[in-house]
Amino acid sequence: MSEPTRPTPPPAPGTPSKPNTPSKYVDFLLYAAAAVSYITLSIYNKWLLDWIVGPFWLLAWVWGLPALVKLVRRQPIRPRRGPFEAPD
Repeated sequence: MSEPTRPTPPPAPGTPSKPNTPSKYVDFLLYAAAAVSYITLSIYNKWLLDWIVGPFWLLAWVWGLPALVKLVRRQPIRPRRGPFEAPD
């Protein structure tokens, strides 16, 4: 006879139940959108092909765009830390 299956134990307190995979897709989409828009605009404006403008363009897309969306939605830009979260 087979042994009855046991239920899986609940996760430890403070650990997420699911891995944070959607964040990886959002990050990838932000970097891809920054690259495509930078290349597209630099075809028409050669002054965009610069070592100074490029990093600022990337920073504006990857950090500035999500911060702007959170600001419009009236969400905190910096997440509040819970009592059990360790600092990064």
